[in-house]
Amino acid sequence: MNHTFLLVHARWHGAWCWDRVADLLRRDGHEVLVPDRLGFAQLTALLEAQDRPVPLVGHSSSGMTISALAELLPDRVHLLAYATAFLLPGGETPREVIGADTESILTEHLVTDERTGLVTVRAPEEVFFGACTAEDAAWAAKRLVPEPAGPPDLPAVALTAERFGRVPRVYLECLADRALGPSAQRRMYTATPCRAVYRLPADHAPFLSAPRQLAEALANAT
Repeated sequence: MNHTFLLVHARWHGAWCWDRVADLLRRDGHEVLVPDRLGFAQLTALLEAQDRPVPLVGHSSSGMTISALAELLPDRVHLLAYATAFLLPGGETPREVIGADTESILTEHLVTDERTGLVTVRAPEEVFFGACTAEDAAWAAKRLVPEPAGPPDLPAVALTAERFGRVPRVYLECLADRALGPSAQRRMYTATPCRAVYRLPADHAPFLSAPRQLAEALANAT
């Protein structure tokens, strides 16, 4: 069965990061929506505009976004897919997860502009794109943009078993991730069990370091 996938990028990234995966899914007969830097209200409207439930794919921080969307609109969501993403239904914060993640080098590479309060990532080729080719890592690093400090701007919504909990979910574990380590990913999907776990030979950017495996996992999951 063909689906309309909604791919949601994470902080510092844009729609560009999904290009290869979107192309592969389209070649397989699926429709793909790749919003670029939309706020939560705009994503909600986009989801509501679809004529059938869609697979929602969230990367990294956008795992929190797709979880909130599923809580608000569970009947609009066919599947939740977490691509090395935060799966935090119990109120834990990304800061707490990263702080306890001994495999992550993200925190030590965050740089805050004292004038603007915006945060960038130093040496993203190492933090995010370590399993990519040098060319892909350089290409992606140039496209990252500064972000405000703090978690994503999401509504204060508690995730419930009755709404969020009834939407099927899968996890895409990235085994070479140095931003959100495999052990932290494993802890999240163990605490909140998923229907399936797909293990990818990827860094924090599976859409660049393992796009074919990622697209195949998404297609198989639906």
